Amino acid sequence: MPNIHARNTLSGAVACSVLAAGGMLAAEPLRAAGFYIQEQSVSGLGRAFAGEAAVARDASTVFFNPAGMTSLSGPELQLASHLLMPKAEVENDGSTVTTPGTGGAPVPVTGGSGGNPYDPTPVPNLFYARPLNADTWIGLGITAPFGLVNDYDDDFFARYDSTETDLKVLNLQPSLAYRVSDRLSIGGGLDIQRAKATLKSAIPDPTVLGGPSVDTDGEQRLDADSWDFGFNLGLTWQATPATRLGAHYRQGIEHELDGEASVRYPTGLAAMQGTPGYTKDGQATLHLPDMLALGMSHELNDRWSLMAQYKWFNWSNFDEIRIRFDDGSPDSTTEQNYGDSWALALGAEYVLNGQWTLRGGLQFDRTPTRDGYRTTRTPDGDRLWYSLGASYATGDRWALDLAYTYIDIASESLDLTRDFFESNPAVASSAGIDGEIQGHVHILAAAVRYHF
Repeated sequence: MPNIHARNTLSGAVACSVLAAGGMLAAEPLRAAGFYIQEQSVSGLGRAFAGEAAVARDASTVFFNPAGMTSLSGPELQLASHLLMPKAEVENDGSTVTTPGTGGAPVPVTGGSGGNPYDPTPVPNLFYARPLNADTWIGLGITAPFGLVNDYDDDFFARYDSTETDLKVLNLQPSLAYRVSDRLSIGGGLDIQRAKATLKSAIPDPTVLGGPSVDTDGEQRLDADSWDFGFNLGLTWQATPATRLGAHYRQGIEHELDGEASVRYPTGLAAMQGTPGYTKDGQATLHLPDMLALGMSHELNDRWSLMAQYKWFNWSNFDEIRIRFDDGSPDSTTEQNYGDSWALALGAEYVLNGQWTLRGGLQFDRTPTRDGYRTTRTPDGDRLWYSLGASYATGDRWALDLAYTYIDIASESLDLTRDFFESNPAVASSAGIDGEIQGHVHILAAAVRYHF
């Protein structure tokens, strides 16, 4: 039984875990649909990222479209931080647990709503761009394009799905741009990513009469990391003196996470097994989404500009999480069943005077999660962004960008089943997690730019 238990518990542990690694990676659910973090430009945030593939207002174009570097006025260094203040609410709509201790019948899961699992979180980034000659530019971006940190209360009713997630991805992006003609510029970059994840969830005790409680629960945990590489390509086209179009593609990097999965047995099962738990080494493949952005910027006159952007996410390649074990145990697979998604943004800018530029925007961001597969690690729903921002130039050298965004996250359902020890009828258990999730996010952001 120990081996059977190890295989199935680890399956849930690493699967749920790396599932969030897909979240890490596959990242911060309250920042963009799925787990992608859009907040890589303060000026872009101020217009809800409308036209970001075409605008090239500052050095953050390194991330959104490196080809835009050829439109900058000169060398620039930018330091920025976005303070994300998310809130998620998870309501219990009749979640149950079924164990031998309940006589094989479902009983209500004990516990509360888990509280707000998020703390205010800063997302910093740095960009540098400079020309090598009249037509060639180089740039560097340091960003965190995927990530998630959440921590529910210990007695969370959905603790058998997740209790804690700490997922981070650091992206280093050296980039190059070339002006082919007065109208056309091309660019690209290398994405060098460091991914790291720590993920936890609870295990119900199958031996407790009447049903398990938080006091007798066990725990499964995953710690994993990787270095992997990808690329991105873009172009800008000056269609008319007043209209610029842009297109940008970012490869969905396939991460090979190496890690260690550990299980602490529930109280009664630990006594039956004669051991407190186990640890196993393994690997998991996590495929992030390809992304394609099409943007437009149009100057109505010397003061007003309008922007629009459509972005497509190939989330359907995140269909499963498969874990392979070093000891030869069978692979563990957890379906994710994400669907392709998209975001549409509209925005405008107004040049108030020689120092101030004002901006605003709206974005609709469709979730890739589907009913029956949505998890409390990424309590995701369709999002509507409302953004305002401003830039202040102190002179030829220094400039300051400010932005505020409110994101309303639509209510979505939770309808999950998590199985434990299913290969051993004597202790086979399951948790049916039924609920509703909703949330919102406030974002404050500031950037300092220096022109050389």
